[in-house]
Amino acid sequence: MSKATWAEMMLKDENFQEMMEELRSIEIAKFATSDYGQTEVRESAYRQLRALESIENYLEGLASEKLIEEKRLKIL
Repeated sequence: MSKATWAEMMLKDENFQEMMEELRSIEIAKFATSDYGQTEVRESAYRQLRALESIENYLEGLASEKLIEEKRLKIL
């Protein structure tokens, strides 16, 4: 199985989508419920949210490589 196929399957997987949404919700809750002086809590939640976004972007990039390759082969 290619990385592109694997990434596409992960992005479509219900369990993966649910896990990512739960993790996002946890970090958003930390941000929303932090007190005024808890900047480190908010900064940590922000970094975690960005990390989750990076994971999804990486998988989307891998999955799109498959589409790019298919289109390139059609052109040739």
